[in-house]
Amino acid sequence: MEEEQQQSFFLEWYDPQSDQLKPYILHYHDDNTVEMIERYTKRIFLKRIRIPTVTLDALVPGGSITVYSRQLAVVDAANKYTKQLVRKRANKALFIVRPSGYAHMGKVIQAIEASGLVLLKTVMMQLERKLDDVLQDVSVVVEAKQSTPNVLEDALGRLEAARVKQFVIVGEIELRELFGDRKAPPATTAVFDHCSLCLLRPRMVREGRVGVILDAILSAGFEISALKTLHFDMNGADEFFRVYKGIVRQYHEVLKNMCAGPCIALEIRGEDVVRRFRDFCGPFDVQVARALRPQSLRATLGKSSVLNAVHCTDCPEDGVLESQFIFHALAAN
Repeated sequence: MEEEQQQSFFLEWYDPQSDQLKPYILHYHDDNTVEMIERYTKRIFLKRIRIPTVTLDALVPGGSITVYSRQLAVVDAANKYTKQLVRKRANKALFIVRPSGYAHMGKVIQAIEASGLVLLKTVMMQLERKLDDVLQDVSVVVEAKQSTPNVLEDALGRLEAARVKQFVIVGEIELRELFGDRKAPPATTAVFDHCSLCLLRPRMVREGRVGVILDAILSAGFEISALKTLHFDMNGADEFFRVYKGIVRQYHEVLKNMCAGPCIALEIRGEDVVRRFRDFCGPFDVQVARALRPQSLRATLGKSSVLNAVHCTDCPEDGVLESQFIFHALAAN
C-alpha cells in the first residue's frame, strides 16, 4: 500500500557506450527528495537526495530531466496513484499564432508567460489546410501547462490587453492531438540559407523571458524562419559546442547548463545576418557586453558566461552548419 501511494516514474537513459536504453524507476518523496533504482534488478542507482532541477513540474511523461549531467526521458507514471496525480497536474492549453500574427509572436508568448502558464513546447510549422482555412502559411504553436485553475483565463485577458488576441487560436488540447496518429514530427520551416542560429538558454525559458527575446529580435528587423523547443543531452551539447572548446571558459559548466532544461532554437535570416545578429546579442562575456553594448541581449539578460542569455553563431561560415545541426540532425528531438 505504501508503494502504491508513492509518486514514481519510469525513466530511460541512453547509454552511448553500450548503445542501449537503461530503464530506471524514480521515486519522488514528500520532502522533495528523489531516489532511483534500476527497473528490473531493483538495485539502487541513486540514493535519496534533493536535486533542485528535478521537480514534480519537470516529471512529465514525454519530457526529460537531468540528473548529474545525464538526460533521462520520463517514459510514464509507474503506478495508478502517480497516474492520477499526473492527470490532475497535466491540464494543458494550446496556442496557435496565426500567420497574420507572425510579427506579434513575441507579445503573444509574453502574455502566456506572464499569466503563469509554463511553456512545454514551442514550434514553428506549416499546418495542414484541413486544420483551419486561415492557417495556410507558417504558424507558431505553443503548448503550455496550466499551473492553477484560472491561469488560462488570465492568459486570455493578457492577450486582450496586449491587443494580440485576434492573432491567436486557443484550445485546451495537447500538441499531439493536433496531428492525430501521425508519429513523425512536423517538417521544419528552416531554410538553411543566409542564416544564423540563436539558442535561448534554459534559464531564459525557466524565467519566462522567451517572449521578451522574440519581440526584441523581431523589433530589430530580423526574420525568424524556424523555431522549436529542444532538450540537449551532454553528448549532443558537446558535439554542438565542441568548436568553442578551448575558447569558452568553464566549458563543461556551460554544457551542464545547456542540458539543465529545454532551450528554444531559432533560425535567424537576413543579409550579413551572422555579423548583425552577433552584434545584436553582444559579446559572449557579459561584463564586456555591458561595457561595449549595454543594450544587447547578453548585457541586459545575461548573468555570467555560464548563465548567459543566448547562444548565437560567431562565424559567417557556421550559420548554415549550426542551423542544419539543430533543425535537421536533431530533428528527432
